[in-house]
Amino acid sequence: MDRKEIKRKRLKTTTSEEYRFVEKLLTASFPADEYRPPEEQRRNVESIDMFHMNILFAGEEPAGLLSYWQFEEFVYVEHFAVLPTLRGKGYGCEAISGLIKEKGRIVLEVELPTNDLSRRRIAFYTRCGLTLSPKEYIQPAYRAGGNEIPMRLMYCGVDMEQDYEQIKSSIYRTVYGKSI
Repeated sequence: MDRKEIKRKRLKTTTSEEYRFVEKLLTASFPADEYRPPEEQRRNVESIDMFHMNILFAGEEPAGLLSYWQFEEFVYVEHFAVLPTLRGKGYGCEAISGLIKEKGRIVLEVELPTNDLSRRRIAFYTRCGLTLSPKEYIQPAYRAGGNEIPMRLMYCGVDMEQDYEQIKSSIYRTVYGKSI
């Protein structure tokens, strides 16, 4: 596939081939503890206005997914994945950089830098313009019986030093249905 511009299309229904592509990529790209049950995900897509599930295209070909929550003060990127065959070709950074340019204030979770893969992921987001917060952060469980996961937040355009607790509280309450 020749290098093409990455485009984003919001999905508002879960019955299309495009949504099936996104759901398959989501479950293949993340451990079960890092995404909600499929029926809850579908409900979010179809009924929560501040939740945006996007399919990414490289030219006309499906290339990845980008889901985020549009808060008043920032955008929280919940999931981002590019097809394995397209990784390392600039599509991912183009998608994240484009979101940063459009939205300005971005927050997302990353695994702790404990292995080569997690360190490479953090380096990727850093190249795209995000900064790693040193503050401890726990991703709440997505499902009953699921595990909490120690993570870190990465951000751009927000004052993480001043607004960390408010950002964390907003994510916990809205995305995970938890209070601090």
